[in-house]
Amino acid sequence: MKPVSIGRHCLVISTSILLVVAISFSIAAIATPSWQTVYLAEFQSEHEHGLWMDCTITRRYSQGFINYHQHCTYKFENAYFPDGGGVHQEEEQHKFHEWHKAVLLLFGVAVISALTSLCFSFCALCVRICAIVSNVLSLIAALSSTFALAVFFISSHRNDIRFVQGITRTYEQSKGYSFYLGVAAMLTYITAFIVSILATVFVFLHDRQQHSLPINKTFPKDRNENERPMGPTSIAV
Repeated sequence: MKPVSIGRHCLVISTSILLVVAISFSIAAIATPSWQTVYLAEFQSEHEHGLWMDCTITRRYSQGFINYHQHCTYKFENAYFPDGGGVHQEEEQHKFHEWHKAVLLLFGVAVISALTSLCFSFCALCVRICAIVSNVLSLIAALSSTFALAVFFISSHRNDIRFVQGITRTYEQSKGYSFYLGVAAMLTYITAFIVSILATVFVFLHDRQQHSLPINKTFPKDRNENERPMGPTSIAV
């Protein structure tokens, strides 16, 4: 097997693996609530604010042990707190804003594009046009995830989102592990796109080599072991 053929197989397989990893990171980032976290010392509770779900982790000391109680709510619910009082004065953090929807939509586009690109990459070794389609879809996934993180980063730095008002103190939110899962997904999408470009180059190089191979023509030999061409011959008169 020639180096070009080996290279195209390795690059196509690498692209597929990177796309699977990126999709996994994206789904994990969307599903988990820890995009922004803040610890409210006054209430001994940690608040995790995600794209569509929020969780509150309360610490309670009992007989020398620390008990953790977690309560999660959806952003599109009307009741944000179990007691309905809203004593934390952070209702703004639990609203389902338009930028939350935009981030979810962009990550959804990235996942769908990556899945479709993965399907086309399986056919890239046999059909050249599939390699190009896979490149375009990988680029869409990379751009969508980049725009999603840009929208989240800019929106999360608004004063009404970035800072949480307690009873006597103001707390600043920090990025949680879900945000970094999104960053990992974006970087993996970009890497997959670059590798897919290289894979496409090798696919076309291999196809060109296959079409440029010399064709060896053999002719039947006569009794004197001389090659005799087939077909009509001219007879001089």
